[in-house]
Formats: sequence, structure tokens, C-alpha cells
Amino acid sequence: MQVKLAVNTASILPSSCLGSWNFSVDPCDALASPQFTCGIDCTPGIGGVLRVSGLRLEPAGYEGMLSPYIGNLSALQIVIVSGNKFGGPIPETLGQLTDLFQLDLSANYFTGPLPKSLGLLSNLGFLSVGNNLLEGQIPVSFNNLSKVTEMFLYRNRLNGPLPVLTGMRSLTYVDASYNNLTGHLPWGYPAGLAILALGQNQLAGRLPQLLGNLNSLAVLDLRSNQLTGTIEDFIFDLPSLQQLNLSHNAFSTLSTTNLTGANSQIVSIDLSYNMLRGPLPEFLGFMKMLNVLSLRSNMFTGPIPYNYALKAADSLPATNQLRQLYLDSNFLTGEVPSPFLTISDNITASFVNNCLQMCPPSLSFCQGGGQRSPIECQAFFQTG
Repeated sequence: MQVKLAVNTASILPSSCLGSWNFSVDPCDALASPQFTCGIDCTPGIGGVLRVSGLRLEPAGYEGMLSPYIGNLSALQIVIVSGNKFGGPIPETLGQLTDLFQLDLSANYFTGPLPKSLGLLSNLGFLSVGNNLLEGQIPVSFNNLSKVTEMFLYRNRLNGPLPVLTGMRSLTYVDASYNNLTGHLPWGYPAGLAILALGQNQLAGRLPQLLGNLNSLAVLDLRSNQLTGTIEDFIFDLPSLQQLNLSHNAFSTLSTTNLTGANSQIVSIDLSYNMLRGPLPEFLGFMKMLNVLSLRSNMFTGPIPYNYALKAADSLPATNQLRQLYLDSNFLTGEVPSPFLTISDNITASFVNNCLQMCPPSLSFCQGGGQRSPIECQAFFQTG
């Protein structure tokens, strides 16, 4: 009753779940009746007495607060109120729900900090508070959530460092992108982590070597941060990695020691908008699964590797064709490799704004801009 009373009456439509809640009867005795058509799950407790075990509110535009009295529903296992207009703080009392294993408060207007008490939810397996207006730091207590497999904190206003997550040993998916996180990347991660999405933050420093131990990592998205130093070769050797996005950072060096690319499972690489120097790495053209490669807006020099052209022309045996190739806004020199001159239209590419001797305007990847002026190219190579 308190949960319903905390919702603005004007936002409760008669046809909605909350609109059917009529407490003249016991909710668990009247499920699927005209009084309680949806929104509540009940399961037998001690002695067979039915207890409220689930609260599932559909995205019906509910406005108001999430009542702190929700913490008194001690048998709750599921709380889903995503896609509504709930505001105010997330109740600290949620930490009392020790049986809770699914908590989804995403796509609302919750404000204030993440309650430290959520770290007490020892049975929690799924946590989503993404797309709200939450502020403050990610509580260190979250490292106690040993059963959480997926944690979504994206699109909030969270700040401070990302805490060490090694205690979240079941975690496979973490998305804390589009926040204001600062500091360095953590030195420890759960061994089974498959997706790490921390893009659009203010993280700084270097890539930690321990990322190289994540043999299950399939997606690494660190775009739009302030990361620096070297993109080490261990990143490209991760056995399960399929998507790598390190764009819009300040990396200066790309290490390619002893890399062949032959065993890589990477499908997409985006290293654009950094400060990477030196020749384009040839091993990228030998990655058999690679479809998308963006190296635009760096300071790469030298010629376009011939094997890039062969891969784009689908002429390399036992490798997938390169479908997207963005090399624009570098300082590449030489001529466009000949396979590009007869390539079909099933590739999207751009070579403009380089120092190439000739990029025929009849080719689609030479359109949309010219090459840098000889003066600009000469000045770059002189200053080095």
C-alpha cells in the first residue's frame, strides 16, 4: 500500500498494473483478479503462507518516489520498475531485502548517491540503475556482490574512481559508460569478465597489464576518456576479444611486437582520434575475422600496407573481407595500393586528408576531401 501511495495518483492510469491494485483484498489471494491484474508475484513462504516475492511495474509513466517501505517486503526476490518517471533517492532500505536477486531501476529519474546498503544484497545476480540522474561515487561495498553477473550503471552522473571489482567474482558484464568517473582503471577484475564498457568518462593513465589475463573478455570499450601511453600488444592477443574501442583518448604508441594477427577473433577495432605515430601495423591486415578498422585522426606515417588492400578486396585466403576502413586525417604517404583501384562498392573507406601522392577522386574513399597540402606535410615531417 505504501508503494502505491508514494506514486503520484495522476500518473496511475486505470488500465495500468497500479491502477488495478485494490487493497480491500489480500494481493496474494487475488492475483489475476479485477483487484490485482498484474505487478505482483507471490510465492509460498514458511508454513505455505503466500508472500510478495516480486514487484514488476510496467513502463506506464509512473511518477513519484519509490517508497522506503519497500524494504519491509522481506521476501522480495525481484524488483523491476524500469522505464518510468520515478525520482528522488533510491531507498537505503533495499539493502534489507536479502533474498533479492534482480533489481532493475533503470530509465527513471532517481537522484542522489547509490546506497551503500546495496552491497549487503548477497544473493543479487542482476543490478541495473542505468539512465538515471545518480551522483556520487560507486560504493566500495559493491565489491561484496559476489553473485552479480551483470551490472549496469551507464548514463548517470557518477564520479570518482571505479572501485576494484575482484570480489564480484561472478561478474561478466559491466557498463558504467557515460558518467564522470575519474582516476586510473582498476588493477583487478573478475576472471570471467566478458564485457567492460567504460566509455565517455574521464579515466586517465595507462592500460593495466592485468587486462591481459581476461581470457573471456569479448568487448573492451574505453572510448572518450583521457587514457595515455602505449596500446600494448597483449590487448590484441586476448583470445576471446571481438570488439575493441579505444578511440578519443591520448594514446601515443601502438606496440606490435611479435604480433601476427592470425589467431585473433577481433571483428571491429577503433583506435581513431588518438596521437598514435609510426607506420600502420601490418598485422591488422592479417586478422582473419576483422571487418571494421578505424585508425583515422592520428599521426600515422608511411604507406598503406598492401595486405590492407588485399583484405578489402577479399583476396586473402581464409580471412573475412574488410568492410570498413577509415585511414583519413593521418600523414600517410606513397600511392594507393593497386587492389583498391579496382575494388567493388561493398567497402566503406576514407583516405582523405593524408599526404598520399595520388588518391583518384573517382574512388569513393578518395572523395569528401582532398589530401593535405605539400607545405603542411613537409612541416609535419620536418618537426617529426
